[in-house]
Amino acid sequence: MTDHQPKKHRKIIHFLQNKLKIIIITSIILISVCSLCVAAYYYIPKYFEAKQKKRDATRKCKSYRALAEIAYGLYKEDPDGTEWQEKFEEAQKRQAQYKCTSVISISQ
Repeated sequence: MTDHQPKKHRKIIHFLQNKLKIIIITSIILISVCSLCVAAYYYIPKYFEAKQKKRDATRKCKSYRALAEIAYGLYKEDPDGTEWQEKFEEAQKRQAQYKCTSVISISQ
């Protein structure tokens, strides 16, 4: 029985030696993929946030925000009026067209 145990260990060691290159390459690939996933999880949201900030700083988004503020001011003066609704609809169109961050929602 003691003779059988070392033979088994030798088979395992021999198998590992034959497959060592494959095991190392697979481990390196797995670690690389995991590293890329972690980096993507961390950097992709920051990339899109920066892109949105840049878009919000454009003249087009500033005009959307100004129009939204005008609509809100008109709404506060006359909630039943139609002028604020027209301005608000135009502001919503600009917000969607230029992909600006929403700043106000009167209708909800």
